[in-house]
Amino acid sequence: MPDVRVRPGECHVWTARAVSVSSGLVALLDAAERRVYESFLRERDRSLYLTAHALLRLVLAEALDRDPARLVFAAGPHGKPYVEDASVEFSLTHSGERVAVAVASGAPVGVDVERVPEPAAELPLPVLSPAERVVYDRVPEPERAAAFTAYWVRKEAVLKATGEGLRVDPARLTVSAPDRPAELLGWRGREKAVQPHPPVRLYDLDAGEGYRGAVALLGPAHRIVRHDGGGVLRRPRRAADGDPGASSARC
Repeated sequence: MPDVRVRPGECHVWTARAVSVSSGLVALLDAAERRVYESFLRERDRSLYLTAHALLRLVLAEALDRDPARLVFAAGPHGKPYVEDASVEFSLTHSGERVAVAVASGAPVGVDVERVPEPAAELPLPVLSPAERVVYDRVPEPERAAAFTAYWVRKEAVLKATGEGLRVDPARLTVSAPDRPAELLGWRGREKAVQPHPPVRLYDLDAGEGYRGAVALLGPAHRIVRHDGGGVLRRPRRAADGDPGASSARC
């Protein structure tokens, strides 16, 4: 299989659309995941959950040279999942019909993808910081839903990387304007103000038409390597067996 090992200084991101339910993918889930999967009443929700968790298992299995069905997840102090004795860190997100998995070597990582709401949708504007709100209010009305989503995914990616999630009010974070390169500009209430230590690196992620995405890493700058997760999901058994034909395609 083409070399997709996650090296220091790299963050690999797999993106995929939700796939139809497959017994081969369901077999990868552990008992807890199956209970959640079976609790969904709508087929769309089941497919999205299955796609996300099967893809995570498959790409981690490749990175760690393990059986995807035998990976055991644990939760950190703030509930952030990890695999014991693993050399990589990871993050998972899904929204609408899109899934993304980010894997980094030796650096905490957070990824978020969100579908852009309809223009008439009511947006939770209090999550914006005062500086962000000033910029947002200048955005033309038809572009505001996309601008808000860009702000949101950047903040969510940072809070996933730090492991704090929504335990922290997103309004305390200030990120760059949607039309500017992704950057964490401020974090109200943190010591020395600007960012937590180690530094936060933010990157925008092309999540497809109608979506916005971002990746955050703690530490030095990383090279983002994109992959097509659909190829992994179409061949779950071959991927689990380490078949050379089961790799994802780099985008």
